[in-house]
Amino acid sequence: MFFAVLSIVLLLSLDPSSAFSFSSWFSDTGDSNLRNTSLASDDDLSDGSDITPQQPLLDPEDWFLTKQEITASRGGVPRSDMAVYTTGNKVTSYTVTNEFFNAVYNDLSKTKEGDRVMLAAWMVALASLKPNIDPTGAKTGLKKMFAGIVQRGGNVNILGWANLLIPYMPFNVKARDAVNSIPSSSVNGAIALFIFDDRTNPTLSQHQKTLIFASNSSSGKNDNPVAYVGGIDLSNDRWDTIYHNNSAIRDAAKITFENQGWIDGQLRIHGPAAKDVARNFIARWNSDYLPCQDLDDHLLDLENPTYGKIPPLDYTSSNTTSRLGNQNVQITRTYSCQYEHYKEFAPKGETSLFQARIKAIKNARNFIYIEDQFFIFVPELLDALMKVMPRIQCLIVVTQSKRAHLRIFATSSTCIKWSSQFGQSIRTSFKSTRRRQTGNF
Repeated sequence: MFFAVLSIVLLLSLDPSSAFSFSSWFSDTGDSNLRNTSLASDDDLSDGSDITPQQPLLDPEDWFLTKQEITASRGGVPRSDMAVYTTGNKVTSYTVTNEFFNAVYNDLSKTKEGDRVMLAAWMVALASLKPNIDPTGAKTGLKKMFAGIVQRGGNVNILGWANLLIPYMPFNVKARDAVNSIPSSSVNGAIALFIFDDRTNPTLSQHQKTLIFASNSSSGKNDNPVAYVGGIDLSNDRWDTIYHNNSAIRDAAKITFENQGWIDGQLRIHGPAAKDVARNFIARWNSDYLPCQDLDDHLLDLENPTYGKIPPLDYTSSNTTSRLGNQNVQITRTYSCQYEHYKEFAPKGETSLFQARIKAIKNARNFIYIEDQFFIFVPELLDALMKVMPRIQCLIVVTQSKRAHLRIFATSSTCIKWSSQFGQSIRTSFKSTRRRQTGNF
């Protein structure tokens, strides 16, 4: 299961330009703006600067999936609980992990009576949010922060993947036990509850990494929740700085686990799009099909405590627009159509994330930047890239090395093969060495 914000910061391009002529590959008609293939050679070192930049598309509907396209990505089932897209969001990007940890600390510290904190994670560890000044986490550790929220009268709900990967499992179990040991609030009975979620196909994972801050009830016309969406878990290994030179701090705070540094990103969304992130979490939590109910879950210490459903959001503000910022946001997701227990929110699965990526690539006008942990061969994705490559100045792809894949998976030859096949397909088709690839296929 995956989750993403279509906040495409790809300076993209589609109009024909003076690149190589592949018109014979993609259409029956030529194009005067495309360079004749006889002028191109294997030694062409164009960096794309000879191609006239095109005006990017600016209408959000050029980038976002339509209501009909979202429905199609769900096997014909409409997505009635979330907006097609929202406007007026305030979006802040964090591309350095310590900045994300600092922002989360600030938001956790501001919670008050009646507030709700909802965390969905691939991994959770009892990490310090400010290890540079609090290496033990005595003041800024996750347990301390969550306990403070409950003490002030706020509720904490955590959905953690039932992670069976041996190196990570002890950290998740320890975090679960710590959170569930937090006493209920003397103010209003608020609680903190951590449950494991195994509701996915055995070969997949719960990869949504979201954190939501919401009021219990709000009548302000411009009041909206805050949601973090991205790739960073609140766990060990993650905290790092832009310079990647704080190994002493990382080691002292026991952050270092398998990596000597970390590169990842997260978005902070304040606005109606955060409601969609929250509704996604609430739907997962409230599913009638309970997670981790098998005997092996009991044996592996993944059995969940008894828990109840949580209430829906209670905001009177608009679900589609606000005046908090200037960003348009569409929330996209992946739910497997082969898993039978998403009946409340994705009975036939959902591939809106994949379809949104394809649409964005096809609308490229100048540049495409893709950073993806697992950029592997998918025919539709390759086809979209191949069609737009002759017309853009630059494609940049950053992905993991083969060694990183091997470190993550005990047997990952198929993943490595698919990633290499993807890169090789583009390399052999586009001989301009500076345009074909920057990064690591």
